[in-house]
Amino acid sequence: MKCVIVGLGYFGKIIQSKLKEFPVDELITIDPFNPTSDFKNISDVENVDGYWFVTTPASTHHTILLELFQKGVKNIWVEKPICNTLDDTLDIFSKKPDDVFLYCDFTWLQHEAIKRLGDVSDIKHIEMKWMNDGSMIPKDVNIVTDLAVHPISILTFLLIKSKDILEKINVTYANDMSVLINGFSKNGITFNIEVSNSSSIKTRNISVYCVDDVYRWFSEDPDHIENLGLIKSKDAIVSNIQLFFSKNSLGYPLDIARTLETVNELFTNFNK
Repeated sequence: MKCVIVGLGYFGKIIQSKLKEFPVDELITIDPFNPTSDFKNISDVENVDGYWFVTTPASTHHTILLELFQKGVKNIWVEKPICNTLDDTLDIFSKKPDDVFLYCDFTWLQHEAIKRLGDVSDIKHIEMKWMNDGSMIPKDVNIVTDLAVHPISILTFLLIKSKDILEKINVTYANDMSVLINGFSKNGITFNIEVSNSSSIKTRNISVYCVDDVYRWFSEDPDHIENLGLIKSKDAIVSNIQLFFSKNSLGYPLDIARTLETVNELFTNFNK
């Protein structure tokens, strides 16, 4: 099996390390700015077979994906978000050939705690706190596109599992370092999301309020959900790669992209 990584930066190196757990016969890296990469440009690679991973900055995804479509690559993983605007994302899906498998890695949807919380019923309210320590925000995206996309993808997942859809979303506070989001679903599930890039430590907290109980998960205790007990810990990135190799799509990227775009618009206009 051959794999190609386009972009050997922070996340590209993570993918490179995770692929060691798979029977990869050949691994090719492409990056014009990394001297250790095998090639500088996509056009330098003659063959199009194998599994291609796009782990470049979000602002480059649209151009690179179109180039891969034109080149004839059939299996493409793209790091979240698919593109940094909804228009570009919709354009990619409209131009994607029918025989191309395009996978976007919403990593947290493969976290065992999130999948377990998706099994609960009678959800009435969802609370999520996504605290970051001020690191790892790429320059070409904002806090919404880089950090809030995670709780947004989890919210989308939990609503879909509840056979529900988003009805209303609000941004109640926003600056470059934090954003507060709330709203409700068509069936009346309410939610609050707090995202900050100025916390002293990285921490992720999720609380799901149901009719008869409350289920809470904390990143400080990753193998346990309050009132549900122990869960089996797995590497969410490895699980995503397994889905990609098996060509098993979650099917949520456009739902997540539309919600992300709405929040981004509200975030951008909040202080105008």
